[in-house]
Amino acid sequence: MADAPPLPADLAAIPPGLVPRLRDVTQLLAADAIDVGLHRLARLCADGEAWLSAAPELAELGLWMLAPARPIAVRVQGCVWLTMFPSVDVARRLAAIALDDREPLALRDQAAWSLGYRQARGHHPRARWDAAALAVADVALLTLVERATRAGVVALEQLPIALRHVARPDVVDALVAAPGLWGEALECFATAAAARALWARFDAIGAAHQLRALRLVAATLGAEAAPLLVARAEGRGPDERLELLQLAVAVGGEPYLGAIEAELATLRWAAMGRARAQWHLANPGVVPTVRGLQTARITGCLDAAARPARCAQAADDLGALTQFERHPEAYLYALWAEMVRGSGDPARATALVAAHPESAPRVRELYLAELAARGRVRQVAAAAQDLEGADLGALGLARAGRPLAALELAATSRHHTAELVCARALACYRAGRPDLTDRVLAEDLPPAELVADDALPSFPGPHERWLAEHAPDARPAVTALVRGREAVLALAGAAAADAEPDRPTLAPIDRVVRRLGRGLRGATVYLAGEFGVIVDREVVTRALAAAGARLVSGPFPDTDYYVHGDHCLVQTIAQLERQGCRRLRAGELEGIP
Repeated sequence: MADAPPLPADLAAIPPGLVPRLRDVTQLLAADAIDVGLHRLARLCADGEAWLSAAPELAELGLWMLAPARPIAVRVQGCVWLTMFPSVDVARRLAAIALDDREPLALRDQAAWSLGYRQARGHHPRARWDAAALAVADVALLTLVERATRAGVVALEQLPIALRHVARPDVVDALVAAPGLWGEALECFATAAAARALWARFDAIGAAHQLRALRLVAATLGAEAAPLLVARAEGRGPDERLELLQLAVAVGGEPYLGAIEAELATLRWAAMGRARAQWHLANPGVVPTVRGLQTARITGCLDAAARPARCAQAADDLGALTQFERHPEAYLYALWAEMVRGSGDPARATALVAAHPESAPRVRELYLAELAARGRVRQVAAAAQDLEGADLGALGLARAGRPLAALELAATSRHHTAELVCARALACYRAGRPDLTDRVLAEDLPPAELVADDALPSFPGPHERWLAEHAPDARPAVTALVRGREAVLALAGAAAADAEPDRPTLAPIDRVVRRLGRGLRGATVYLAGEFGVIVDREVVTRALAAAGARLVSGPFPDTDYYVHGDHCLVQTIAQLERQGCRRLRAGELEGIP
């Protein structure tokens, strides 16, 4: 590509560690290194979506990617990138692509998805849909619906799911006009008139989509729907009949309890059904799944200050009925997890994992924090290993007054993170070894984030200082380490009254002592980079053998030390130090200047 992707001169709105990665991606795309560039772009988005969307001027990169001269894969990713930057201009550009029949189908499909996507997920609060941008997007989506309805086929596979986010009445009316075609798009938004029209055409909806449509009609019409639901229950299969009667109780109340009791009386396992019916009686008029989805689909339209409370209510709604039965649709658990994350509530994370253990990775930080705060030592240790979060679990236990268990768990971590260092420092202090706390904070800090290709800065580097200043709550461990010893100690909290006892051994402290002692006997060492001018490989190898150390052939996890050669890629050094590997310094080994 002849022209280079545009990047703003001032990128102070994002953490410094993301800037070189962003420049690297743009250089690769400009050089037609498409596969590598797109791979790194995906990783950048996964790691940095919370920050990238804080810089709306980065939308220009997405618009550059959309240009017709770009390869189709780049253009598709341009649509994905632009989900972080909703605006009138972005919506118009995406609409032009989605509506242009001459554009590749895959590109139009992704453009339609980006027009409909109104979830906040991990985006920065600045990435918010306003009324003007929504109006442009909704008009385009309505046009797509009308075209597909006239053609009798939905060619854009992602369009129906995108339409689940749209509450605009004329869009919903257009979907209801052809429910056999648009059953997949019907979920949580409808007017009363649309719900009545949908019910009149209900048999046209595909079987795979009828449960969502039933919930939508019941939630929208309320008590008006109850007799319709009971009438439809006649002659249906047992599962559908029971769901119809439960929804009738939900919106019609006690007068419909007899019908469901008669149905439950024929079932061997009726207790859960009765319990659900009682829940509906205690929460009259609520179809919780629909109400939860009405928030989950539009979090990107909410003011940032309102999101936590709305997400908390939506999380409760999406989990309300799982105490009686599992959701038949797996995507509801994914949205439930996003609502838990949006609420920032560890207790709600625990409720989600109890109902759906497979969701634990989605709420890992909150879940481990809650287990630790409750003093569930064994559960924290097991969950931290399963979720690859030993550093997070260790910090949680250290904060919750279980220092020996924290140090034991910390010893299993394969990543030398700020959370791990904070856990060790705080746990040593709470275990009566403040001297070790001081040594950890002086000698065993985590690696700083790379901000350039020529050197790994010492901790705290520009990235960490930026986080501590601009987003101190994003990573409390980083902020504490930047601010110093007293801030680390301030992370401590009280142990729960019913907490499990701490580990009855001082062995975890001995491990910290050994690590800080930097002994070479039995240690593994990697020779990093090129040797021969400044550092002599043979001299170093002999010295390591004499000290009882063992060489390893690569930068493997759990390697104890590395020797920096004459030249070594800074990315390799960063990888080693993130794995907890420490550099051997001058004076510790013969041959190191």
